[in-house]
Amino acid sequence: MLTLHVAEASPEAAVLVDGAHLAAVGPYEELAAAHPDARVRRWPGILTPGLLNPYGPELLEQAYHPDPREADRLGTEPLFGLRARALLASAPTAR
Repeated sequence: MLTLHVAEASPEAAVLVDGAHLAAVGPYEELAAAHPDARVRRWPGILTPGLLNPYGPELLEQAYHPDPREADRLGTEPLFGLRARALLASAPTAR
């Protein structure tokens, strides 16, 4: 399925995605005209190039990222180190 992504703060730029593949990048008007069957997704914010962080997996694995359903007990920010161990030790299923 073709999806055309455009951001509110950068309406002149768009990204066309075909399934899991990047199909095209360019002006929104041109991509929309060339692919009228594409589903349009409008996002808040700005559309910018991505950042590749080769250490991303290691950083994510060192923290516990609370589920939104746990926000009342654990908060919404990632938990690291001793604080994570203390909060997660309260219930074996939390680990």
